[in-house]
Amino acid sequence: MATPKYFIWEYHSIVECGSGCRTFIPQRFMEMGCKRVGIITDKGLMEAGVVDQVKDLFTIQTGAPKIVDIYDRIEQDATMSKIHECTRWYRSNGLDGMLVIGGGSVMDSAKGVKFLLGTQEDDIRKSLPGNGALLFRPWGKPLNTPSVFVPTTAGTGSEVSNVAVIYNEEEHVKANLIHPYIMGEYAMLDPELTLTLPPWMTAATGLDALGHAVEGMSSSEANCMSQALNIQAIKLILEYLPIAVNDGKNMEARTKMLAASNMAIMGFSMGAMLAPGHNIAHAVGGKHRIPHGEAVAQAIPALFEFFPEYYFDCLSELKDAFGLDSRITEPREIVAAAREKILDLMKKCGFGTQFSVKLDEQGVKDMVLAIQVLYGGIGCFYLR
Repeated sequence: MATPKYFIWEYHSIVECGSGCRTFIPQRFMEMGCKRVGIITDKGLMEAGVVDQVKDLFTIQTGAPKIVDIYDRIEQDATMSKIHECTRWYRSNGLDGMLVIGGGSVMDSAKGVKFLLGTQEDDIRKSLPGNGALLFRPWGKPLNTPSVFVPTTAGTGSEVSNVAVIYNEEEHVKANLIHPYIMGEYAMLDPELTLTLPPWMTAATGLDALGHAVEGMSSSEANCMSQALNIQAIKLILEYLPIAVNDGKNMEARTKMLAASNMAIMGFSMGAMLAPGHNIAHAVGGKHRIPHGEAVAQAIPALFEFFPEYYFDCLSELKDAFGLDSRITEPREIVAAAREKILDLMKKCGFGTQFSVKLDEQGVKDMVLAIQVLYGGIGCFYLR
């Protein structure tokens, strides 16, 4: 019997999940001693009235801190320029608390701001030499910026993730910032704030969560704790994502998808984040601005098809997570059967299997080079 490998589990967020849990947000800021809170979000959520569902709570609760201002200029990706602009906004308003309402790009942007505030820097580029920074303990210190993260999509799990994916506009690549304290002190998973998410976006973000769980499961550094979360997240996504896509008002499906997204990112992060599908997605997204969830969703089944050997070390987990017939024992057949489950899920969600951007021969060569340079080339076979 092999000796179980050493692993460390480090997460700093308190997660509250359930319909209406947003009502506790003012109290959480009070508990953290905040007086002047700023909201970071995007214009779409402002126009949809989602931000008001949270902001208005501060006017009706006795003793709640003041919402001083709202920064709503976050874009599709967490761009370096917006992170710099938002950091200046936060400092100029003399804020002492950060309320983040949005999807992955909003939350990753806020994490970049939180990092600059905590390190007393003003240029994220200098902190990401070579478009990456791995600041694990003991180098990653507490950032001392109280924050509550409120996800409005069920996909990235960024509210509790120690990773921020940040778009470098000058080099057209996505950079990775890894730090143990950039996530929210509190993560409020309120399904009522996801009810207006359109079907396509529900599918794309949900398939991103599936990608996290699958890639966490197949990582060579996965452990018994991360695998428990990966397996359960996949089971929840297979059952509830089609419901959330086709019946967006279904509260059970929305709640289970928020929980699955949160679980999947923990299983992914604590499994060392070895992720060929996400590597492809980041390279394609950086070069062609394909939305991240779309890119991940289309890369994962391609990996199963063209690189099945990568998944041979997690065959029992694949069979469990995807509910495969126990009589299937041949490794390639197990991987193929799991892939069919993914394709069936995508079909149920009305989601295609091809990138929306078509590459010519030179474009393929450029993408292969981008993946090789940025991420070591493990996913390059897909583009050949």
